[in-house]
Amino acid sequence: MTGRNSTRKTAAAAAIFLMSVTMTLTSCTAGADPAEVAATATATSPSASEPVATQAAEPPASESQSASDGFREWLDASRLPDVDTACARLTPDLVTRMIAELESHGMTGISSCEQMITATADLYRSLGQSAEVDIAVQAETATDATLFVTYLASGDCGTVVMERRGTEWILTDQSMECGA
Repeated sequence: MTGRNSTRKTAAAAAIFLMSVTMTLTSCTAGADPAEVAATATATSPSASEPVATQAAEPPASESQSASDGFREWLDASRLPDVDTACARLTPDLVTRMIAELESHGMTGISSCEQMITATADLYRSLGQSAEVDIAVQAETATDATLFVTYLASGDCGTVVMERRGTEWILTDQSMECGA
């Protein structure tokens, strides 16, 4: 059992980095289907016929959102998982690289962003691993940002490159610079 725990810790550390310190591995919930998770998230959203309170005096918070807050929003979505939000905040190229990295660590059967987010959220939940991060802004403009993110639970860290598309920050690249 020690070998299995060691392997799991190594895989978890690699996954944490790849997701810009976000998620990986196989689902711990038997029968968890990414489509069902997405359907459940959609089903719990307020319907269009429900009244929504608006505040005309204040612009939406996302218009002035910092890159750090955008990263934390993505991290929170990836841990819930809110696959729609988490996947929307990753470029297709980054998703492809992350899935390939997971496969290189023996995590097969993941072929979509939704599956990747769901599997890694289940892994982090099963390990009881905190999503707390320390973020140092290396550079930030109105449209581009480079952050150095350290995951407090694992000590893994790396650079996260983001760009603002409209009012939302999108992760375009990440690297692993310390940790397992």
